[in-house]
Amino acid sequence: MRIAFFTVALAALSGHAHAGLRLPAPGLYCPVIVDAPPISVGARGVLGIDLLDCEGVRLARGRARAEACFANGGARVALDTDLVIRQDGTLLHDGVTFRLYTGPRPCPVP
Repeated sequence: MRIAFFTVALAALSGHAHAGLRLPAPGLYCPVIVDAPPISVGARGVLGIDLLDCEGVRLARGRARAEACFANGGARVALDTDLVIRQDGTLLHDGVTFRLYTGPRPCPVP
């Protein structure tokens, strides 16, 4: 009986692990120190990163992935890039730290 319960519990937990992590808080994340394009986070898996507008973004193991992203000119591409949400709420992407910015747009020049 214990083995059956353990198996069911493990299956339930593994299902959540495959669902992916949540995106960071919605808003505009500006680069710190470096001049780089900002990262925008919207509701329900919408992410603007690397000058791409992506829908259905999933985070897992330090990677952001999406099947549907749109580039300038309307080209549709997939996304698979590094994106880490740090404990303090900042983002790390391509070696650059991004911080949530609540001031007037655009991001201030670093």
